[in-house]
Amino acid sequence: MSNSVVRYQVTQHTRAHAEADRDSRDNRDTASDRGLQRPGEDSAGRDNRDGVFRERFRLVRDVDSTEDQPAGVYAIGDEGEVWICGPLEVIAQTRDESGNEWGRLNRWRDNDGRPHLWAMPMHMLAGSGDELRAELLRGGLILSSHPSRRRLVTEYIAHARPDVTARCVQRTGWHGDAFVLPNETFGAGDAEPIIFQTASPDGIALGQAGTLEEWRENIAALCAGNSRLVLALSCAFAGPCIGLLGAEGGGVHMRGPSSAGKSTALAVAASVFGSARYVRTWRSTDNALESVAALHSDLLLTLDELGQLDPRHAGAVAYMIANGQGKSRSRRDGSARAPATWRVLFLSTGEVGIADLVTESGGKVRAGQEVRIVDITADAGAGMGVFERLPDGVTSPGAFADQLKRAAATHYGHALPAFLRSLTAHPTRTRETLLAMRDALTRELAGVDADGQVRRVADRLALIAAAGELATFTGLTGWSQGEAESAIRACFAAWLESRGTKGPAETAAMLAQARAFFESHGASRFTPWDQSEMPTVNRAGFRRTTPDGQEFYVFTEAFRREIAKGFDHAQVARVLAASGALLVGSSGESTRRERLPGEGHKRVYRITSNFWEETP
Repeated sequence: MSNSVVRYQVTQHTRAHAEADRDSRDNRDTASDRGLQRPGEDSAGRDNRDGVFRERFRLVRDVDSTEDQPAGVYAIGDEGEVWICGPLEVIAQTRDESGNEWGRLNRWRDNDGRPHLWAMPMHMLAGSGDELRAELLRGGLILSSHPSRRRLVTEYIAHARPDVTARCVQRTGWHGDAFVLPNETFGAGDAEPIIFQTASPDGIALGQAGTLEEWRENIAALCAGNSRLVLALSCAFAGPCIGLLGAEGGGVHMRGPSSAGKSTALAVAASVFGSARYVRTWRSTDNALESVAALHSDLLLTLDELGQLDPRHAGAVAYMIANGQGKSRSRRDGSARAPATWRVLFLSTGEVGIADLVTESGGKVRAGQEVRIVDITADAGAGMGVFERLPDGVTSPGAFADQLKRAAATHYGHALPAFLRSLTAHPTRTRETLLAMRDALTRELAGVDADGQVRRVADRLALIAAAGELATFTGLTGWSQGEAESAIRACFAAWLESRGTKGPAETAAMLAQARAFFESHGASRFTPWDQSEMPTVNRAGFRRTTPDGQEFYVFTEAFRREIAKGFDHAQVARVLAASGALLVGSSGESTRRERLPGEGHKRVYRITSNFWEETP
């Protein structure tokens, strides 16, 4: 939480707003006129049964406590005061910018003296209050063991009317020029404090240990010269930059065999935010992953072991996370509930890629999925898995991996707030700098002849590089200028080599699928031209040997249902024709009227020998 909130330093604007609200309430009908409060209470919840207003609760702080009256909250009744819980301060009222989602900002200390700050939504008081009390207990607040007294804790919070007001938000990340984390807001300026409000305060595993200097020396600086490790760390810094630039979300997936160092790359990236607990796994339902993504808006979401995801849902789930919107659902009354939204960059690892999982379940990989999830081989090509360079004195990749993991368990969580303070200090200037660096590297990576899909991947990787360079300029990484850009060039080259073309992915996929069909069935399902009487099981057409090579005359239904399966058959025909593999009709139509042996004239797709000279 920002210092302005922790110290209750409310701006003059906020004070004036609160006073105007009180004046407005005084000019309206009172709550008692509308019958909204219980008999014997005023609108603030004070007891008025004998004509004298009395507070119903009293907070005794640690400094005011005595042996006879321990610190805590006391309920005041006819029989005196009874202790209901430990010292719990309700320090602010919260609501969103539209005047909804009201809540209370609560503060307390656990038995270790550790402070807890939680903005809870008021809708948690709609039922019995058990969920609210459970969260307080989880946070170390001591409650009375007496059931009736324990229930009074919810009344205490409900009746609290602190003068301080703050704006609440339901997701982390950018809100205007302020960046909101669960326990701290950066760049709030002189405006009203902004606070993250949630029903579960422990959703994001942020934390700190060690120092920033130790993290830079023992983790970040040692990653220099290793493109995959630099990519992972740059992804961590790129998470908050996506929202600053209004860029689309997406992911980077490192694919490679076991023990290649992929988990080390995740641990390095997670150390920017917290301990190893920050790393999540793909082993979740799509609903659970939707909730996890919503909790990490404008942050880096780290996901391990893609192979644990159900192949039937792999493509849809990965696309959902990258696309930033969850499923549409209905309320109990049938009305539409607003879907969860987020904006997140995720870094994923696994022995297989998204495409492998999708095809394993019989699905088809779409170009949109490949663009939103950039699949990069984890092997950097130096024979050491993700590593290309070992630090002085380190004798093996395994020893280096163990060293980085130990360091990540000891030094973590300091780079994120330092980077956010830099971003929010001058957001406009920072935005312009990031855009300039991103656009320059995008032009270099994609060139002038790249397809739009390739440009989008280049754009995302260039943004990651720009974030890494900005973190270096800020003094966080210990790298030389240009280190992040050099790493991204290597990773983009590996991605492009695996893709095989700078053209559209669909075109390559169509040509590859057609070639695979003829390679598998060219001899068995196509009757030789000069042996038309030869029986052919499940015949798809005829094949003819010409001086230039084999030609195929494909029946229209076989072409549309099998060769073009999963694609628009007309588009497949256009791609084949453009490559010179399909001989079109006299008017440019995809099929030709040909005289087939023993069949007479039929319309077929005529595949020429040029097909075998093309590469996808």
